[in-house]
Amino acid sequence: MKEKKGLEMALTTVILIILSISVLTVLIVYFNSQTGFFSRFFKTHTSVSNVDSVISACNALVSTGSYYTYCCELKEVKLEGETSVKKFTCDDARIESWAGGRIQELNCVNTVCSG
Repeated sequence: MKEKKGLEMALTTVILIILSISVLTVLIVYFNSQTGFFSRFFKTHTSVSNVDSVISACNALVSTGSYYTYCCELKEVKLEGETSVKKFTCDDARIESWAGGRIQELNCVNTVCSG
């Protein structure tokens, strides 16, 4: 009988913890939807530009030898302080000042881009 009592106590504790986390999650989602506090907080602490991710993506294309994607497909680049989105191929972006020479090079001479 004592073992059964201990098991019930542990099970009750787990259920209460799960319910508490669920209620807390619902309250946070509700609070955020009403005030936008968390959304504003994360927007101010995240980068506006995507330059680093574009550079990483282009360098990944070089390492896999994806000539067509590197030479022909346009990547959208969001620069901080600018409202418009600019489009570049990795080959064109390589020489841009915002890339800072961090994009590796693939030879696009023999790559035929359609369209």
